[in-house]
Amino acid sequence: MKNDTIQHLLERYRQGTLSDSELADLTRLTHRDEVMDNAKRRAAGIVRRRRSIAFSVAGLLVAGAATWTLLGPNQTEAPLVAEASVPEIVVAAPEPAVEQAAPVAKPQRALDMPRPERAVRSTIKKKTDDPVVVCNNQCEADSVINDIWKFLTV
Repeated sequence: MKNDTIQHLLERYRQGTLSDSELADLTRLTHRDEVMDNAKRRAAGIVRRRRSIAFSVAGLLVAGAATWTLLGPNQTEAPLVAEASVPEIVVAAPEPAVEQAAPVAKPQRALDMPRPERAVRSTIKKKTDDPVVVCNNQCEADSVINDIWKFLTV
């Protein structure tokens, strides 16, 4: 009987001929208020969970960014710069010179004078028969490798 009444009331609701007392009966029979309260409570829980997840992720991102800026690789203690240090040179006071007779210098002959240094000539002679690797696209790979090996070992 209950299902027949609900079906009859729903049919009249679709047609738009439902009276206020019949609408109250339809609401009471379908437990509409309880269903709507339960749906609202579940929706509020879902929204609350999504917001808490979003806020926790945002908080973690902010904390990570703050940690990275404070302890990250771009914050070094001080840039390393080379410094030139000049050693201190202590100069001793000159001792008082005792006057001595200046020795008489002999005039130097050309043979006694030091010779200017000559450029050292290399005694190594260049080989004129160095292997030359010349090849076009018709050479075999083994012959090219052998020529290179000979060049490197000579």
